[in-house]
Amino acid sequence: MNNLWHLTGKIQPRSLTESRLRLHYAIQFIAATGSALAEPLQDYSHTSLTWKSDLKVFVGAVIHAIRSFQVALDPVSLISIILDKHGETIATSPLEGKTLVEGMNWHKKQISQLGADAEKIAFLSYPPDDFPDHAIAHGATFNTSEVAGRQELANYYANTHQLLQEIVAETEDASPIHTWSHHFDMATLISIPGKKNGEPITVGVGMSPGDRSYDEPYWYVSPYPYPDTTSLPKLAGGGFWQTQHWVGAVLTASQLTTDSDGAQEEQVRAFLYSAVKASKALLV
Repeated sequence: MNNLWHLTGKIQPRSLTESRLRLHYAIQFIAATGSALAEPLQDYSHTSLTWKSDLKVFVGAVIHAIRSFQVALDPVSLISIILDKHGETIATSPLEGKTLVEGMNWHKKQISQLGADAEKIAFLSYPPDDFPDHAIAHGATFNTSEVAGRQELANYYANTHQLLQEIVAETEDASPIHTWSHHFDMATLISIPGKKNGEPITVGVGMSPGDRSYDEPYWYVSPYPYPDTTSLPKLAGGGFWQTQHWVGAVLTASQLTTDSDGAQEEQVRAFLYSAVKASKALLV
């Protein structure tokens, strides 16, 4: 354990939906820029975000231009940021009172000045039934009033990033940690040698801030191809198995102890490690 864990639970996890949706839309500027201007990667991770723990911001891929840069977002203040390749700030713009179009126009203007072809940038398209709808998508402006909710969500990401760093460091064939713009989950993917039923064998380990499955933050470990669910092993930390629509081990934020930051960290760690071990065994 370490003293970097941020105690969560001061805000009821199921009350974070509105903050989460606004933040989900705010990260789309990062994804759009990476999709249009970063070097394409087979796993599409050039469209993903990374948690930059020293600055406590989400950052996108490095864009090589006359002046190389990264697009970033402060999730608590909802301020869009352009960083240079050394992590120094080039420009900032609060999203408060801006529409998606206005926010995009600001990004394009700044990026053009750095020597990149900003006209290529466009919002990513997602299946309409698999991406959350919100008034922001229909012209409403960003509202930054829910600071406490966004701080709470930032704490979930920061905490998870710490634990995933441990897992990646200790696990062979674990991918870098990405936060994906589609479902807004932070995860690593563990690849296991061989195939099962003709499919690559993987274990996804991560945290979702909430979605259709659970309208609150939750940690998950998902073995693939999905194993038989008739005899699933017990999990540590109060976790349980999700078997409807997808199969995976789950620990919801509302199940977390609020005794102390150390106890909370240990509960999530115990869950993740037991679920990874169980998932690998189910895939043998």
